[in-house]
Amino acid sequence: MEKRADESLLPSEAMDRLVKIAERIELDAGEEFIHEGDFDESIFLIESGQVEVERGQVRVGTIEAGDVVGEMAFIDRRPRSATVRTVTSSVLRRVEREDLLRELGQDPELLLEFVQAVEQRRVAHLDSTVDQGLEEFLTRVTEEGTSHRAVHHPYLLALRDRTFPDMKWALADFARQYYGYSAHFPRYLTTVIGRLELPEHRTALMENLTEEAGIYGQEELAELAEIGVDRQWVDGIPHPLLFRRFCEAVGVDDVGPEFDSIEVICWREMFLSVLSGGSPAEAIGALGLGTENVVSTMYQHFLPALEVLEVAPSETVFFPLHAAVDDHHQATLLDISRHYAATEAGRIDLLKGMRKALALRSAFWDWLHQRAMTLGVCDEGTTTRFSL
Repeated sequence: MEKRADESLLPSEAMDRLVKIAERIELDAGEEFIHEGDFDESIFLIESGQVEVERGQVRVGTIEAGDVVGEMAFIDRRPRSATVRTVTSSVLRRVEREDLLRELGQDPELLLEFVQAVEQRRVAHLDSTVDQGLEEFLTRVTEEGTSHRAVHHPYLLALRDRTFPDMKWALADFARQYYGYSAHFPRYLTTVIGRLELPEHRTALMENLTEEAGIYGQEELAELAEIGVDRQWVDGIPHPLLFRRFCEAVGVDDVGPEFDSIEVICWREMFLSVLSGGSPAEAIGALGLGTENVVSTMYQHFLPALEVLEVAPSETVFFPLHAAVDDHHQATLLDISRHYAATEAGRIDLLKGMRKALALRSAFWDWLHQRAMTLGVCDEGTTTRFSL
């Protein structure tokens, strides 16, 4: 609901004096009157209409009639931290900082009351716009992650549609190659835990680590039962062993460090370098937004392909398990991402980490796709250690 000026939390006497000396401005919808980065000390009272605030080309909130805008520059004389434009036809009252201070300075108590009230409004606006902008940012980047080529790669779609020349060969090749990445997931997780600054974040990720070790709460076990996952298949069994069980189901026994291809080693080492060498926000972006946030979507492509194996569901439980349990991992890492997304630098690093992780995964799928189409012939004469 639109507020009138006399409904503002600002002192009514101060508002009367502001209106007395202010310039009255009438603007049409869509007109910009504050530009991010400019050095301008004017403060604006919104007499009627509505304005929107944009920071870094992201809309972070609206301000209604009866409120003021421009108070950050008014209080601490910093460059404009956001762009503001009208949403509807609006009437504004504009006054220069120096003129208003001179007017209110005739009554020191009124001046102090006004400055304190403006500071309260500034803090309230900052809190609300950061929160809204933060959620919009996280929504945007999570959607970018789940729609990335790495998550809907031609390799994954060919598995889903069962169009490879030899599906059993393709699944066996995947099992052998992917083991060298997935078996190290607890290492990825502990690397990130060691980078986090807040104890509550480290504790939250430690809970994810316990699930990686096959330890689940009753709620998680109930959820798994609903999708047909028997407790005995997963309870107390670390996830790397579940993937090893899948390897054995497709006839792959020679997995381990001595069998890792150079492509697997490169992916693993480059991913670890992102987790350990970048900022904590970049590590969270890589492990959270660029990995855990996408696996439940990504593993859906494997479920139709597994039907060609004609093995017991317990042998391939790794995939439906991750499609379900990883929802909890995603929520934990998203909460930690929310902490780092509160600053512009944090947002940039979250994006960097996510995009690096997704690019690495996409390149790995490129290689596996080519192998599956040629039954490994494409690797002949290379430094790859083996060929199926």
